Amino acid sequence: MNKQDFTRNRKQPFSATLLFMFNLLRRSLTIEIDGFVRYLNERFSSGTRHFTTSAFIQNRKKIDPAVFSHLSGVIIDNFYTPENDTLNYLNGIRVLAVDSSKLTLPPLPQELFVPPLPGLCAR
Repeated sequence: MNKQDFTRNRKQPFSATLLFMFNLLRRSLTIEIDGFVRYLNERFSSGTRHFTTSAFIQNRKKIDPAVFSHLSGVIIDNFYTPENDTLNYLNGIRVLAVDSSKLTLPPLPQELFVPPLPGLCAR
């Protein structure tokens, strides 16, 4: 990234560019940008202005790939930090859940299946 990139007040600041890149884009960029800007403004009153597909592509090229390696490292470090006060434990064990509606798993033998414990699933 150049020292002058993202320094002035822009329609698409660095944070918006990065957040938009983290969204799993499924439709055309124009539709995704419209939905993203609308979501930010409705949810967070962010005042984010609409930006064009061309502006996004130009800004995306300015971001050094090392940013993603760094952010990935931060996420991994935070995930595996036992001193993290925001983690919830059940009898000393960290419990993680996965919504398998988007995950295809091979069939398991019945003896390997562990049913969820009653009362642990948030509804």
